[in-house]
Amino acid sequence: MSNPVKAAPGAQIGFRAYLWQFKSGVVAAASADAAGHAGFGLGDGSIALRPFATPDADTTRRLVAHPDAALLCMAASPDGQGFVSGGDDGRVMLTTVAGEGSELAVVPRKWVEHVAVSEGGIAYSAGKRVGLLSPQGAPIAVFEDHPSTVTGLVFNPKGKRIAVSHYGGVSLWWCKAEAQPTKRLAWKSSHVAVTWSPDGKFVMTATQENEMHGWRLSDSADMRMSGYPNKPKSLSWSKDGRWLATSGAEVVVVWDCKGKGPMGSAPLELSRGAIVTTVACHPRHGLIASGDVNGQLKLGRINDQSSIDLERLGDAPVTALSWSADGRYLLAGAEDGAAGILDFGTA
Repeated sequence: MSNPVKAAPGAQIGFRAYLWQFKSGVVAAASADAAGHAGFGLGDGSIALRPFATPDADTTRRLVAHPDAALLCMAASPDGQGFVSGGDDGRVMLTTVAGEGSELAVVPRKWVEHVAVSEGGIAYSAGKRVGLLSPQGAPIAVFEDHPSTVTGLVFNPKGKRIAVSHYGGVSLWWCKAEAQPTKRLAWKSSHVAVTWSPDGKFVMTATQENEMHGWRLSDSADMRMSGYPNKPKSLSWSKDGRWLATSGAEVVVVWDCKGKGPMGSAPLELSRGAIVTTVACHPRHGLIASGDVNGQLKLGRINDQSSIDLERLGDAPVTALSWSADGRYLLAGAEDGAAGILDFGTA
């Protein structure tokens, strides 16, 4: 399943990198913190597990979440004991680190392309449908009033509302079973990703036109940030909600979202190199990890806009990047199946 590569110490900031090569591309990476495991969601329908306590173990455990199907999305489960995943088999699966699998939902003849998880529940999308489940996986509601296929899902910081991106903007739904009208945040464009700021003030999207668009929720005011050479598909917030890091350029583009928002101001630029494909803000400090089209991982610091090279996974684009909740471990995966865990707690 994997080929362990001898760990190498980080030269500048004190980390060790543990690298493997899986046979299938890495779709997503997430940390099951309560269970102490990193999970790599692979295109062949499986989840590869590596324990944080012994990341240099000779073998990788493999959980088959979607037999004979492709895994399309994955996130850590609300209790941190496993993973929620969606596949082209139309199934939403909960797979624990212990190896127990259960089907949470199924949408026949559709692909489950997005999942979102919060302490308050689980959301998934299939076509124009968004399903809402309890943290234990019990069905709560289905929302289908969307003008096109859903392209992104995110809970608000309190887990009480969902933002759904699609053509023409974003739909906001309350996390309740009762029938309700949707609140639309409209902007004529194809929105390909969505995120909600940790302070609850902004909903931001990436668009097909190589731009960022956003709404200030206090008054629904629009914001437009342009100038990207590629679509900024990967979006990540700093813990305090001030900074929004994005992919899509030869730098990590970081927007300052204090006050009324970033429109009209120049962004910070970190970690210059090849086109950035993935970004992940550190959960505690002002650091931003990134991966690019050439497999290079970098780490940038917001306060002085400095950056360093970390590891190179290989030659393929980095497709997944995620921190453990305590910020000690960085999980990374690439299109060709290269993957790794960087441990920053070994200095």
